[in-house]
Amino acid sequence: MLKKSRNILFCLLFLPVCAGLISCTASTTTTESTVTFEFLKEKVNENSQKLTALDAYGEISIDSPDLNNTGTITVSIKKPDSVFTKLEGPFGIGIADLLITRKDFIYYNIMDNRVIKGSSTESNLSIIMRIRIEFDDLINSFSGKYYFHEDDYISSKILETDRDYLAVLTYDNEIKKFWIDKNNFYVRKLGKYDNKGKAKIEITYADFYESKGIFFPKKISVIRPEERQSIWLTYNSEEFNNSNLNFRIRIPKSAKHVSWK
Repeated sequence: MLKKSRNILFCLLFLPVCAGLISCTASTTTTESTVTFEFLKEKVNENSQKLTALDAYGEISIDSPDLNNTGTITVSIKKPDSVFTKLEGPFGIGIADLLITRKDFIYYNIMDNRVIKGSSTESNLSIIMRIRIEFDDLINSFSGKYYFHEDDYISSKILETDRDYLAVLTYDNEIKKFWIDKNNFYVRKLGKYDNKGKAKIEITYADFYESKGIFFPKKISVIRPEERQSIWLTYNSEEFNNSNLNFRIRIPKSAKHVSWK
């Protein structure tokens, strides 16, 4: 009787572990696809062009070696070249307003009553955003829609799983990867890697929903593993294609002004 009880106990403890091992070791089959990158590029861009403007509100978390903060954010975007954000802390206290175009930016630090103006270089945006980022990566991530400009790659390879196409583009000094939903042709994840496969930056889109033909993610993350920098964005409400968006930063006369090159 005791031996039988031990066997039952053994089965109860061991079988769930076995089931977990089986589920963990199961992998998605990846095969080479006959689809071309030019076809995927056209389909993704066609999808992306359905969103011309975004007015959204949500929560943002920024994590880096010199900053760890969470707040609320208003994001207004006119594609392809304008991004406005308003950051607020607890109790709706204003922190900063930021207007970025492909050419230049205006950053108003409300807490310090200071205005910074400069060109939208990667180095300038990296200081403002607290994560190293280029303008195109910024607008692609915050808008939730990736638009392909890639045309100077050396070679391309397309793989596919049950869920995604995986486009792999090889350049002289880096590799770009794009995970593209097979049914609706939106980018779920993209990454830039060095020639050894180490991630430079990864942008992930999650919790998609469809509205009037637009597939939009509620959650977005931008991560630079090497620098230990990340942005986590969760949208709570969104309005698409408002043609009357206006970007205005109210700057008091008492504000200090700083210019960056």
